[in-house]
Amino acid sequence: MKGEVVIMIKRIIAILIAVILLFSLVGCGARKKVDQKIQEKVMEKTVDKITGDNVDIDTDKDKITIKGKDGNEEFTFGDSKWPEGKAADLIPKFKKGNIVSVMNADSACVIMIENVQENDFKQYMEEVKKAGFTKDVAEHSSTVGFGYLASSDNGRISIAYGPEEKSLSITIEKNE
Repeated sequence: MKGEVVIMIKRIIAILIAVILLFSLVGCGARKKVDQKIQEKVMEKTVDKITGDNVDIDTDKDKITIKGKDGNEEFTFGDSKWPEGKAADLIPKFKKGNIVSVMNADSACVIMIENVQENDFKQYMEEVKKAGFTKDVAEHSSTVGFGYLASSDNGRISIAYGPEEKSLSITIEKNE
């Protein structure tokens, strides 16, 4: 179990490094396709060295997809649409606000949303409960934000809302 956590942490760090590299290499403007492929290869080699695994990185506009060479793992970052498939299938769709970032994989999903009203967050929290996330519940409420953590038979969810920023973070971890 401890070894799996270390491997997962290494992979997350490698993915974050790849994202940072992408943004530093790509910059704000669009580059030619050749430059993009070179950047992808540089990122792949960097992530390969850190994780010890072979990966394939594909960039498409503002979206980055990192796939393990064996095809078992796939992470997608930067999408602005609600994710479909993988861990995202465990949770109800949030239909308000603007999605600013998505990371979706078989084992976990993280969705960042802006322009969310407090009432919409509370309504979504009720939908999450109806979806079965009612075990091992921990709720938090303060002037800086609200949070809900709970488990279901299929996974664990964490939703956090910042009223000042009107931002919502949804994280789901699928049970193995």
